[in-house]
Amino acid sequence: MHRAIVYEFPEADPNTDRFVHEYENGNVTIVLVGHVSMVPAVAKEMADSGVELIELCGGMPMAVRAKVKAAVPADTWVAAVSFGIESIVKAAEFNKAFMDGKPPAEVGMVLAPGADPSTDRFSRSAGPQSTTFIMADERIASPVARQLADQGVGLIELYGGFSDETVSEIIDAVAGRAAVGVSGFGHR
Repeated sequence: MHRAIVYEFPEADPNTDRFVHEYENGNVTIVLVGHVSMVPAVAKEMADSGVELIELCGGMPMAVRAKVKAAVPADTWVAAVSFGIESIVKAAEFNKAFMDGKPPAEVGMVLAPGADPSTDRFSRSAGPQSTTFIMADERIASPVARQLADQGVGLIELYGGFSDETVSEIIDAVAGRAAVGVSGFGHR
């Protein structure tokens, strides 16, 4: 499957701020955008290039998902990250720190079978924001998440279809020290 993650990041240029990870049955392209107004056009371009699933970061308003769905073909899946009740307080703390210009580090963990999270990753920083995308498979996702929480990461977003069991293990592993958001779909 060919997937794309669209992530809002200050001053990002979606034409150059891209990372592609190839894996056994497909690839994932992570595209950073400087403003949410750019997302529908970027999503359309990705869908036109063969991307079958587009996932949006949890910092984007839900209205953006509707705009993306309207911009892409009907057979393109569109998902967005949201946070469960166990992460609401930490997500609100992260948002406040972000709005105050002092966000803790954040991570996008991307399901990628066979990936090595120590090398299959990339990071971007701009001003106070520091974001790392880590490719991981289900068998190692929980220990990676625990280590991230130990290091002070304040927000972890999960992309690519981690199983409910693995998501639960990740939430247990961070033990309330970081907000955990999961990419999911709305009703049609």
